[in-house]
Amino acid sequence: MAFVAVGDILAILFMEPKGSGLGAISGSATVFHSRKPKDAVLDRLAVVLSIAFVVLSLVLVVIKF
Repeated sequence: MAFVAVGDILAILFMEPKGSGLGAISGSATVFHSRKPKDAVLDRLAVVLSIAFVVLSLVLVVIKF
């Protein structure tokens, strides 16, 4: 479970910023830009690892009872 958590954290930290922070207020954000293959892989990896973390957490709670 610790490997899943650390992998999820690393996948999120290695992502490129989306550019829709405070710049979105003034309209200077770049909303329509092409995604790089690395970003698509990291995005998918983060989602899969997050789901795995939730499932493993629920399994461990059920096993404990």
